[in-house]
Formats: sequence, structure tokens, C-alpha cells
Amino acid sequence: MLTAEIIAIGSELLAPDRTDTNSLWLTEQLNRSGIDVKLKTIVGDDDARLEELIKDAVKRSRVVITTGGLGPTEDDITRKVVARALGRRLALDEKVLAEIRERFQSFGVTMPERNSRQAMVIEGAEVLPNPNGTAPGLYLEHAECSVALLPGPPRENQPMYKNHVQARFEKLSAAGDLAALR
Repeated sequence: MLTAEIIAIGSELLAPDRTDTNSLWLTEQLNRSGIDVKLKTIVGDDDARLEELIKDAVKRSRVVITTGGLGPTEDDITRKVVARALGRRLALDEKVLAEIRERFQSFGVTMPERNSRQAMVIEGAEVLPNPNGTAPGLYLEHAECSVALLPGPPRENQPMYKNHVQARFEKLSAAGDLAALR
């Protein structure tokens, strides 16, 4: 059986009045796909701790999902830290930037410059569209690990997982089951 880890990112999740509902929901989805969640972690907006978690997670699990930290503010560190942990570059994707600008324009608002950081893409990653928000997700393969970076808000996170990630993980699970039979 394939193994997975979920890393929920955001200092707000460490407050006593907050519950990490994303990890609960994602665990249910992964289990239904035949993937065993071995570890769920909540980490604050801390570069060093997140980098250590990512490096360890991709070594020990076939699937790693992060939630949160893809927004436009200084404390949204997921993209840059995952890129650094995996030894990959982070570059501005002009197409993604144009899509984010268009989303703001559709609301009759000029995009704040800080939102341009949401168009930073990890080298080799596929951009996952987000029709429910401005933060696109990312999906990439790293060594023997599939990594999905999903936004934090459940109204963005859940449709992105269902529409762009779930089928990939189901294929991995089925292929893993076939490999186990050999």
C-alpha cells in the first residue's frame, strides 16, 4: 500500500481555537484511494522547520500533500521553501500572473502587486488551476515521490484535489497494487 504524508502550513493552525479540517478531509480521500496516511503535521510559518519536514517527507512517503501557505503575504512561504527543500528553482510564470490579473479584473479590481508572488512556480511543477481563488496549486514528481501543493481554504483545496490530484493518486495506488502482486 502506498504511504502518504500531509503537511498543513500556517501559524494560525497552531492556535487552540483552530482545527485543521483539510488534513481530516484529505486523509479520508486518500484512504478511499487505497493510500495509507502515515503522518499528518501542522507547522507554523517557519522556513527552517518546513524545509526539514519537506526533506524528510519526500524520503519516506510516496505521496506528500501540503495545504496552505500559497497566498500573497510574506508569511505564505510554501512555494519558496518546497523549492529550496527539493533543490529546484522558483520562477515567475507570466501566464499564471496574467490569469491572476484577469481574475482581479473580472471583479473590477486592480491586482495588488503582492499577488504576483502567487505566480511563482517551482521548476518542473505543473500548475493546478484554482477557479475558486487566486492561489494556484502545484503538482510535481520528485525522485520517487509525488508532491501536491494545495491552497488552505477548503473551498479552494477540496475542488483542486478532486479535479486535478485525486485521479493521479488513484493511478499511483493501482500501479502500486500491481507492483505488489509481482
